[in-house]
Amino acid sequence: MAGGKMLNNVTYYQIFYKIRETFNSNPDNEYDDFLHKTDQTLRNIGMYLIENYKGDYSYCTPNEDCTERCSYLNAWLNEKKSIYTSNGKCDFYNKLWQDHVEQLWNKLDGNADQGKKCKRDGVLSNKKFPKEKFSVFCNMNPSEVLSYTCPDKAYDNSCTTMLTVTYVVIGIILLYMYFSKSSNLGNKIKNIIKNKIGIGYSTDEENNDELLSSENDTMSSINRMYNINYNSSRN
Repeated sequence: MAGGKMLNNVTYYQIFYKIRETFNSNPDNEYDDFLHKTDQTLRNIGMYLIENYKGDYSYCTPNEDCTERCSYLNAWLNEKKSIYTSNGKCDFYNKLWQDHVEQLWNKLDGNADQGKKCKRDGVLSNKKFPKEKFSVFCNMNPSEVLSYTCPDKAYDNSCTTMLTVTYVVIGIILLYMYFSKSSNLGNKIKNIIKNKIGIGYSTDEENNDELLSSENDTMSSINRMYNINYNSSRN
């Protein structure tokens, strides 16, 4: 939309609050470092901000409608900030917002032409939010939040260690299966594994032999009894 003339409130609202289906103002991935990798809500806000700033706001004409557009752009972003940070009352989400959205604004504004810069006004200090509506993560520190990301509520590094060990074990098993079929190295690996578990293996083997021997003795006794009874009846 071309700049150069003052628009009414409805038109400004339609410019900045529209639902987008395409995001074309970051073609060189210049702003990707500010887009959150896993929080889709925060990522979407960042992508919308890029479009609103580099697209619809940048169409303004200095000394004419840039001030008005800047005001609406700030109002739009403050609404998103209010939703995401509970009016700025959640420390955990405040930190994410600062790192990924406010810093993105600073980058966009730094790249803007001198006459088209838009001063950020994101103060929400006079806004309240009911504490009983806070999420579990609201005022946790990052380490506490990470404790909820693992099934056993261990810290993130514990999860990483557990996954790493699992992958290593699976890798060893796959290598063993491959080499055991194709080369002498497989036999060497097999012998090493057998030596490592030799004690337990030998014990199990002995127990199995004893069990089989006992079963054989029992079957032999039953057979003898059967033969005696059978021969007796024939006589």
